[in-house]
Amino acid sequence: MSRRAPLLCSNQSRDHRGNARDVCLVDRMMSHPSNFSSASTAFPVLGSSDVHVWFCDLLHYAADQEVLAALLSGDERVRAARFAFDRDRQRFVLSHALLRLLLSRYTHMHARQIHFATGPHGKPAISGAGAASQPIQFSLSHSGPIALVAVARGLAVGVDVEVRKADVDSLKLAQRFFAPRESQLITAAEGDDRARMFYRLWAAKEAYLKGKGVGLSLGLDRFDVVFDGMSPVATVRWTDSGTIDQPWTIRSLSLPDHLAGAVAVEGDAWELHHYESTAYSFY
Repeated sequence: MSRRAPLLCSNQSRDHRGNARDVCLVDRMMSHPSNFSSASTAFPVLGSSDVHVWFCDLLHYAADQEVLAALLSGDERVRAARFAFDRDRQRFVLSHALLRLLLSRYTHMHARQIHFATGPHGKPAISGAGAASQPIQFSLSHSGPIALVAVARGLAVGVDVEVRKADVDSLKLAQRFFAPRESQLITAAEGDDRARMFYRLWAAKEAYLKGKGVGLSLGLDRFDVVFDGMSPVATVRWTDSGTIDQPWTIRSLSLPDHLAGAVAVEGDAWELHHYESTAYSFY
């Protein structure tokens, strides 16, 4: 995918170095919260049983980092500033700005005026006026230059994406952190199949923990992710009792070969829809 050209504005000012500075892009975002520049495709409608997963190539938006950063809250800017490396800071800024732009389309709220509250383990939720009448649930994950955003209406949801790394000792990690049955499956696999299985399970477990809003405090070895053969659909089984966590279903995502991803949803009567953010115009 090609990178975006720098955003231009007919109303520009100059900074202290004499460089042109866009002063109207954020104002356009703010003044048209539910009617940005017309998208190349009609924005999808989120039904009560739908789960939308958005694939976001962050490099596509790199040229717009400065103006997208203006959408973030003060707390988000503080968090971004803590990153030691510019690359990591950029990925944080772009992924969180895209999350706000996506949520603004679903909620018809200004992207910059969306407020978040966090649960006891850090799971974010939309708060403030209008949140109760529009029970939009969401989850954000980013790894390397890729972000995934999952959105549902009234359904708890979690998403995870992982860039596969060749130097990861998947067997050692599985034996240390995964449930015994999962570790045995990875031990029995060989070569690239072992790495694929590790990342498939890792993404599924992370998505489930994000969806439940408990984080790693639950412990990755406390539950098994049980796939039916090569089916992308999995259930969650508690290792101590062997019982299934009935409300939850996990689905592996079809992504480029160097990625692994999964979405977890509280419920089984839901339909998954995939979208690429670059096919739509948000500003």
